[in-house]
Order: sequence, then C-alpha cells, then structure tokens
Amino acid sequence: MKKIKLLVLPLTLTLGVGFASMASAAGNDCNAKRVTIENQITIAQQHGNTHELAGLQKALSELNAHCTNSGLVEKAQKKVSKLEKKIREKQADVQELQADLTEAQSRGKTDKIAKYERKIAEKNADIKDITNELNLVQAELAALKS
Repeated sequence: MKKIKLLVLPLTLTLGVGFASMASAAGNDCNAKRVTIENQITIAQQHGNTHELAGLQKALSELNAHCTNSGLVEKAQKKVSKLEKKIREKQADVQELQADLTEAQSRGKTDKIAKYERKIAEKNADIKDITNELNLVQAELAALKS
C-alpha cells in the first residue's frame, strides 16, 4: 500500500505543476486546457503509462465538470484586483520610506540613509515584478474575453 502512495504523490505533484503551466502555455480557456490534457492522454497511452493515464483521465473529467470560461474570467479579474492592490500598498510603502529617507538626510544619519535607500530599491523592484505579473494576467484576461 505504501508503494502505491509513493507512486501517486509524485504523479499528483507533476500533474499539479503541469496544469499550472498548461494554462499559460496552451491558452487559458477551457478548450485549450482540454486539448492539452487530451494530447497528454494520447502520449500516456502510447507509452503504456497507466498511472499517469488514470490521473489525466480524472483531470479531464474534473475539467469537463467544472471549467467554464466565465469562471476563468472571474478568477482572472480577481487576480488583477489583487495585484493592483499589492501595487498600491507597495507604492504607499515607498512614499513612507521616502519620507523617512528625507528626514534621515536632513539629520545627516548616513546609516539610516543607506537603510532607507536599500528598502526603497527593494520595494521598487517588488513593484516592477508585480507590474509584470499584472500585465500577463491582464493579457490573459483580454484573451479570455475575446
């Protein structure tokens, strides 16, 4: 019994990672996901991989039962809102740090100046990363809506 569990866990992890990348690689709508899974099923059948085949068939039935394009649009819209909120929060942090930096500069505290400059640079890098992610999600959302 333990051997079966040990075989199922890596398969589950592999499928989970595969599905996460599948959405962006093959398009983000239900039909694109369905086609990708069906192609993987064909490959698993050709190679006689019964464990992977069973997992893929289950994934396909779950997809058929639960995946709707309107659900994907709603999920993408929520992610856009979440990322926009994160950007606003990081920008507020930068403004606060900028005020702290100005105060440290006026007092001539070089150790604090370096600290705040480093923190501002980190927050700005975070904002850039989140903005890039936001742009990707917005592109996916636009593709789903078209």
